[in-house]
Amino acid sequence: MNNLTEDQVAFISQIINESEIELAEMREDLIDHFCCAIEEEMNKGKSFQKSYDKAYQNICPNGFDEIQRETVYLFTLKKIKAMKKLMYLSGYLILIGLTTSMFLIISKTSFSGITVLLTAAILIFLFLPSLFLYLYNRGLISSISEKLKYTFGFIGTELLMVSALFRINHWPWSTTIFLAAILIINFAFFPFLFLKMYRKSSE
Repeated sequence: MNNLTEDQVAFISQIINESEIELAEMREDLIDHFCCAIEEEMNKGKSFQKSYDKAYQNICPNGFDEIQRETVYLFTLKKIKAMKKLMYLSGYLILIGLTTSMFLIISKTSFSGITVLLTAAILIFLFLPSLFLYLYNRGLISSISEKLKYTFGFIGTELLMVSALFRINHWPWSTTIFLAAILIINFAFFPFLFLKMYRKSSE
């Protein structure tokens, strides 16, 4: 059985560490994978160089950056699925909260305020953030200006809803939060929105 020498392992490590792969854990796993694949080929009587070339063709025929892209894609896909599940779950809970709140309000039950508060909290802190992250990770928000526009729009909307929640419950800081929301929407969100509309009309 052929085992790789320290120089051969160092050679493999240097090539992979100098590649475009950014994640250290991924580089370490790839080094181990390469070493095992090369040793397997060398046990068939091949030289180290031929074994390395064979392992390279089998593992990453299109280069190390292909592994980086595929890993990032899979990681992003997992995040998209997680955000989608959270979005659907929180949306379902909001519908239950709304119908329950309406029933309790009509029935003049004392728990109606709690259900309204919980429903608003789910909307503000679960549904809207998961919707924003879902759209962001899906690539539906592509350019930098689009990302900034939707980010400011999301923050402004969140603050408006929080200020409304504070106002309904007579909590302090509702006016301050409302003013912050108005400032963000007027001087951050609207400029990006109308700039894009202006550019489209000028084309």
